[in-house]
Amino acid sequence: MFTPSGLISFPSLVGGMAIIQDIGHLILPVDDMPKALAFYRDLLGFQILGKGSSVWTVIEAKGGQVTLWRTDKVVKVSYGPEGEDTPFEFHVEDFEKAANLLESKNIRVKRFSTSAGVVWDPFGNAFRVHDHRNG
Repeated sequence: MFTPSGLISFPSLVGGMAIIQDIGHLILPVDDMPKALAFYRDLLGFQILGKGSSVWTVIEAKGGQVTLWRTDKVVKVSYGPEGEDTPFEFHVEDFEKAANLLESKNIRVKRFSTSAGVVWDPFGNAFRVHDHRNG
């Protein structure tokens, strides 16, 4: 139903029960699980949650989880005119050090400043990285 301000309004849920119970998965599509684990676990430092599989593996870092899904049916997470926009953003202790290390491993990095930039995984997914250093 529309309100006088034009915003959509919905009546309260019966009994206060939420429709969404929790966040299921934030998915990053990958082409090859061993290669994805080499990147996300071994290079970036994510931990595997549970057993994982060759198709579906949940990884985590402080603050949240991401699911790596081996599929060729989903477009990679990268949009915008230069493919550098993404809903994923991760924190690092020192962006310059992280960017230098990733570039030394031939990982594509675009620097926006000395404390932020975007990184592309081996599959074309983009994610922003930044630190909170002063200076």
